[in-house]
Amino acid sequence: MTFLLRMLGALFMWGRRFETWCIRYYLLGRVGEAGRNISIGEHTQFYGSAHIRLGDNVILANRVTLRALTHYPWTQPPQTFSPQIDIQRGAFINNGCQISCANKVVIGEEVMLAENCFVADNNHGFSDPDRSIREQPLTVGGEVHIDEGAWLGANVCVLGAVHIGKHCVIGANAVVTRDIPPYSLAVGAPAKVIKQYDPTTKQWRPYPPQKDEST
Repeated sequence: MTFLLRMLGALFMWGRRFETWCIRYYLLGRVGEAGRNISIGEHTQFYGSAHIRLGDNVILANRVTLRALTHYPWTQPPQTFSPQIDIQRGAFINNGCQISCANKVVIGEEVMLAENCFVADNNHGFSDPDRSIREQPLTVGGEVHIDEGAWLGANVCVLGAVHIGKHCVIGANAVVTRDIPPYSLAVGAPAKVIKQYDPTTKQWRPYPPQKDEST
């Protein structure tokens, strides 16, 4: 009986691995460009796959959604877009993250997104109170760029035309609605810079600088 249970368990595990391999093969076969050694977790979904680029050694964990919006059907007339999602070499997108793109979203090399981050270059319009939000046009303000080596903590939201600089750290639950300069630590909603790295002293220092540091 024990041997039979072990055999059933092994068959189940091999079945799960085969299913994961099939899904990975199917998804990567549909994207616009795919590098080498890409890892894709369970229940990951691509929309507008032809507009998605994945670099070498990208890791997409479980329940990741990449949504390249080519059209929005609920307006009259429907909106159409030419999106581009570019996830570059070595980026790590953790469980439950979502990227929504109607224009351009670039996730730089070695960027890490912690669990349940949301990145979008678009939003729902709401200017007309006589129509439902769903029926109003999406607004697209520009591009989102998250530069090399940045780290976004759990549940961070990046909304609108935002540029997060190289090696930034964005604290958990922050809402980023404006540019963050390179080598900065930002927290809060809306996110504000509270520290910056000083290459001279090789230390993270409070921002804005304290009076004794600025003299």
